[in-house]
Amino acid sequence: MPPTRLTLALNASQTKRTPVILPPNAPRDPALPNSCQELLFKAAKDKLRLKGKTAKWRIFVARNGLEVLGKEGWESALAEAETKEIVLLISAGEDYVGKTASASSSVPKGNADCTVEVLAKAAFVDSVSLDQLNTTARSLPGLVHAVGQPDLHPGTKFPIGAVFVSRGWVHPPLIGGDIGCGMAWYRTRLQRHQVEGDRGRKVAERLRRLEGAWRDKEQREAWLNWEKESTAGEEWDKALGTIGAGNHFAEIQVVEECEASGNLEEGEVILLVHSGSRGYGGHVLKTFTGDGESLEEGTEKMEEYMQMHDSACRWAKANRDLIALRFLACLEPGEESWVLGRNENDSVNDDDITVARANIQERKVVDIWHNNVEKIQWPPSPPSPSSSPEPLPTPSHAYIHRKGAAPTYNASTRTPLPLPLLPLPGSRATPTLILRPLFTPANAWGAKNALSLAHGAGRAMSRHKALVSLSQKYKNPELLLQPSAASEARSNKTAGEGQWAAGKEVNGGTWVVCEDRELVWEEAPEAYKDVWEVGEDLVDSGVAEILGWCRARVCYKVRDEGKS
Repeated sequence: MPPTRLTLALNASQTKRTPVILPPNAPRDPALPNSCQELLFKAAKDKLRLKGKTAKWRIFVARNGLEVLGKEGWESALAEAETKEIVLLISAGEDYVGKTASASSSVPKGNADCTVEVLAKAAFVDSVSLDQLNTTARSLPGLVHAVGQPDLHPGTKFPIGAVFVSRGWVHPPLIGGDIGCGMAWYRTRLQRHQVEGDRGRKVAERLRRLEGAWRDKEQREAWLNWEKESTAGEEWDKALGTIGAGNHFAEIQVVEECEASGNLEEGEVILLVHSGSRGYGGHVLKTFTGDGESLEEGTEKMEEYMQMHDSACRWAKANRDLIALRFLACLEPGEESWVLGRNENDSVNDDDITVARANIQERKVVDIWHNNVEKIQWPPSPPSPSSSPEPLPTPSHAYIHRKGAAPTYNASTRTPLPLPLLPLPGSRATPTLILRPLFTPANAWGAKNALSLAHGAGRAMSRHKALVSLSQKYKNPELLLQPSAASEARSNKTAGEGQWAAGKEVNGGTWVVCEDRELVWEEAPEAYKDVWEVGEDLVDSGVAEILGWCRARVCYKVRDEGKS
């Protein structure tokens, strides 16, 4: 990647400007040392003689007045510099000077009457998250209902663990860059005793050659085009079959308890994969947010976005399937069905890939997207009109935007059907709950929770705070990678006298594979909320029931072996 060239000008005196060259390795995340933001602050001091406390300084995109905030904001702003010269304005704290994109556009104001539902009581939700939820609900056009799930936590500008229902408008930034991110459960043929205790460490050691490109370009395209063409171009397709960084993972879990109706058996060993569209989704977001944040239904740009969005969702689902194939090739090495999961120089044709993809579907328990937008009938209807004691409003359609929220229905069916179960993971070394969505008159057949549930425990600390505080608490990060007292502290926390409280005290922890030192601290169990409190809130809100829970025995984050 070449250096990034741009012009930096004073917001209050825009004729005062200086050229800046940002090195290719400068982090986009402002929380990291020597970030792009830090380098521009230094240039403003040295060359533009800007005074004052840098904590108050702000940066705007000159042509539209959008403030550059967080990692996603910097990635979006600097993406334009690859094709044209850009000007960034730096202020000492004052608002943008100039005509903003919103002021010059025909985008209507938000809906002050948008309803907002927060499902959290036991789980802590900070004021920043609530402010983001309420501000977003009443500022973007077309929004009619917003829901904060119990895992609600702050995002760069929009909250995570939130759902927004909109009529007539689609808002790409609400979804973010990891379009199609989601989770899938797959069955394995491992036995419980094979993954417990020290055997779990041996299983973790077998998880090799899972980073880097899978096979060649033609085989990746064949995998992606199995049912419908979903290739994104080689720049993005080469990451197919890889987990990625951040909070993505694959876990080998044991079903500790599950009601008979849960479609999982106690003692069964399953694989949970959490990953998305890798860099492709971020590319889609940047393509459609250059001139504004909202796309009106029926416009050519909105239709183009939805086509690329849907393609990214299919790409992400194919990615999870390929990750599962690669893991099963390690976990069940004698199984011929998974031979394609190994990166070997053998001859492979399209029929082989078709068979492998079909075999993966047979092992799949459930697969959902929790970062996406879907067109759905709104308000939702009961299974039959006679199920409702009250007259029902005439339904039309709306767009459900999910940023870290799991759907309660299978959207791929002709008439969306309720999902029988969903995973609610905590963090590594903590349980994953098995949920069943509820559709009742009390929750307006899913309208209360916007046809969605929490997608995980949700962060209790920002990545920066976790890195700073937990790196001091656990100076040796190896303590967090094995079933030690540190990793089990949150895992064995007692939830109270509820149905599942005693079950959580099962012995044995989690072996973690993570060769990114900073990620070990950022993703530590203590950086997340208590998943049992999140589940309790969903139950108390009348939108879900807990069918059981799983314990992770091996959690795979990343190895340093040729990552893409």
